[in-house]
Amino acid sequence: MRIRILVLLTAILFAIPAAYSAKIKGSRIGATEKSSGFFVEAYTAKGRVLFKSLKFNEKGEFNLEFPNNEVLIYWIDNFPVYVRPNDDLEIILPEKGNSAFVIGGPTTQTAATPALVTENEVKMAGKPSINNLLINQINTSWSSFGKNTGQQTVATINNQYRIGNKLIEDSKDPGLNNMAKYYNNIRCLESKLQYLRTHPAEKLDKSFFDVASKISLNNPSINSFKPIGIRALVANYYMFLKLSEGANVKDEDLTDNASLGRMRYLLKNVNNERVINEELNQSIVYHLSIKGWNPELDKIMASALSKVTDPEVKKNLSSLRDNYSKVSKNSKAPDFAIPDATGKLVNLHDFSGKILAIDVWATWCIPCMHSLPYFLNLREKYKDNPNVVFMSISIDNEASKDKWLNFLQSKNMNGVDLHAGDKRSYSFEKAYNITGIPRYILIDREGKIIEDHAVQASEPAYEALIETALKSK
Repeated sequence: MRIRILVLLTAILFAIPAAYSAKIKGSRIGATEKSSGFFVEAYTAKGRVLFKSLKFNEKGEFNLEFPNNEVLIYWIDNFPVYVRPNDDLEIILPEKGNSAFVIGGPTTQTAATPALVTENEVKMAGKPSINNLLINQINTSWSSFGKNTGQQTVATINNQYRIGNKLIEDSKDPGLNNMAKYYNNIRCLESKLQYLRTHPAEKLDKSFFDVASKISLNNPSINSFKPIGIRALVANYYMFLKLSEGANVKDEDLTDNASLGRMRYLLKNVNNERVINEELNQSIVYHLSIKGWNPELDKIMASALSKVTDPEVKKNLSSLRDNYSKVSKNSKAPDFAIPDATGKLVNLHDFSGKILAIDVWATWCIPCMHSLPYFLNLREKYKDNPNVVFMSISIDNEASKDKWLNFLQSKNMNGVDLHAGDKRSYSFEKAYNITGIPRYILIDREGKIIEDHAVQASEPAYEALIETALKSK
């Protein structure tokens, strides 16, 4: 009976997964407790599992211990480090402004250990670990190569690609090697894309674009990237792919940070949950903030809602779709009541029967300051036309109201100038989805929206919109 119980207990113990914990300690050269800290992020094949801010102690040291049962990519102050369960590492971050760092073996060694080994500009204290540093070495190697863009050729890019692959050959970890190859392919694509930008007229052999076939946006390795890295990868990969098919580098579909074409490509070809949940969501949000809602985007949003798996993303997209469609072209403009410089409330319905050109801006907004003079010039040009009103609406907060008033006086702005920064008029920003400025809204005589995201007043097309609206009955 005892033997049977012992066997059962042994089986249970072996069935329980071992608790692993990676330990990382380190310091930054020249740092003290007053030095600014840094962020640490960790990613598995499924995405981010750690996001933490670390501070230095009086000796410029830090400690991090994180329980995990699988290999992670740690982004330590933007340096990628390959960390296995139960790794015990020592890291010396460089002084701010330096791009190298030191990573060592067991924590029994100190930051002052004199035994330093230099490998591809990355210093390692104690016994070198190619596995921990491989991805960082690839990134460092390509970054150094990228500093001489003017001297690069197709041959030098291909040679740099071979250097990256040679680094990978020195590692015996299959999982890491696959991930490292993905990084090397991506960095090669980035360099070739830069070459295409600087040599747009050069005719290139089809083999120049072969690296695209080695990259998939469904590869699990992409999940080791930080969100900004995924965004850059998707944009670069899509542009490179389209250029290989004969597109022009200046095509709007390629230069737009959230083009409809790119979103359609993601929906059709990508099943990686992080790419869909994060990148597609961000692209839609960006597109809405810049160009607003339109029927084509609505089709994309409907498809996205059926494909995203994150409940919060799905909820956000559904809300955005509902909110933006309500204030889109040809919709009834929501009424508002916003105070002018004297505190008098001005309502939208006060201008029934007139074309209303609205400039949403703020005194702290540099692009607004560039475009506002054009808007004011048009206001002056049409001042004797009773059929059109040029209204400026500032979203400076309540604490900045005096700054807004002083600005009005300095620029002799004495037209319909409103301040939507206080609590009474917050509903305006919410109703019109004001997420980016300058924002130009054009409303017709019947109170319907002509354009909810019109071109800037500095563009000739803006006045053309007003002229068209004035001619319509």
